[in-house]
Amino acid sequence: MPFRRPAVTLLAVSAALLALAACEKPAPAITVFSGTTSANREAICWSFEADRAVEKGDCSLDLEAQPAGDVANALLNEIAVIPTTPGETVGISVDPEVADNGWLVSINGAPLTRTPVTEKYFRFTMPPKPLRDGDAQLVVQAVTQDGSAVRGSWIFGLSEAHKNGD
Repeated sequence: MPFRRPAVTLLAVSAALLALAACEKPAPAITVFSGTTSANREAICWSFEADRAVEKGDCSLDLEAQPAGDVANALLNEIAVIPTTPGETVGISVDPEVADNGWLVSINGAPLTRTPVTEKYFRFTMPPKPLRDGDAQLVVQAVTQDGSAVRGSWIFGLSEAHKNGD
């Protein structure tokens, strides 16, 4: 049966193409580091259209469908925590797609930049106040083409690094 091998090959190629077509494109990732620790995460919410603000359906978590107590646990599973100390450098590296339109950085809601960053890398010195009050929340938000809305969001935790003997 000489036709079997090409038929099997054709079926395998067709199945592979269908599997690839069904795959979703991953959201861009960013990396945050401090000292010797780094973490890379995909956006929690991301609009694949550069001129459209993020919507509920663009998020990897459906927070409304979960009981209130489970929301915190779901977010904690998505958030990487980076140990740092006041005065230490914290760096953020973003995918080029994020840098194209710009992105904003804040700690506990306080902006670290006045205008969107359009570089792929940003660093800052960790201020003492956020860690004195407990763990800090680092939020990175990509903006739309016109800069008027949020296109994507990432959340990282920053915690006080304990030195040996503490």
